[in-house]
Amino acid sequence: MKKIISLVVFIVALAWTWNIIHTSDAIGFETHSGIQEKLAELIQNTLATKKPNAKELSITRLWTESLGENKVRAVFSYKFIEPSSDGGELEQVIEGEAVLHREPSETAEVDKWTLQSVKTTNDMVVFTEGSTITPGDEPMSPEGTPAPAASPTATPSPSASPASH
Repeated sequence: MKKIISLVVFIVALAWTWNIIHTSDAIGFETHSGIQEKLAELIQNTLATKKPNAKELSITRLWTESLGENKVRAVFSYKFIEPSSDGGELEQVIEGEAVLHREPSETAEVDKWTLQSVKTTNDMVVFTEGSTITPGDEPMSPEGTPAPAASPTATPSPSASPASH
């Protein structure tokens, strides 16, 4: 009896794995690749419009995942360098995600995807040149750090000799 049950369980498991391997994805690789390419173009065009002085755009991360047959989530991260008001440069890193929805198309060969929402989750500014910030009127050392205040020289007390420890 145990052999028959084991055989039935094995055949069911074999059929299940065969079915999983041979089912096609609702959204194909080419669609994901096309969405990523268009999203990269959208990032470049938006940056050129909103920050025309930005340079050295680099998309550091861009991937998509299916959320169903008609929904895709895209996660992205990019960085660029922008001139600062004091003549230096700032590197900005922006991370975010977008949700796209498949719309009905006139032809079956063409997928039409609409951007539903875009939100940035992390905006960072990286200073390429250090700035010195000092509280109050403390004197500055040549290295750009506050100079230590003058203190009286400490003299060890007779009871604090190394042999007493």
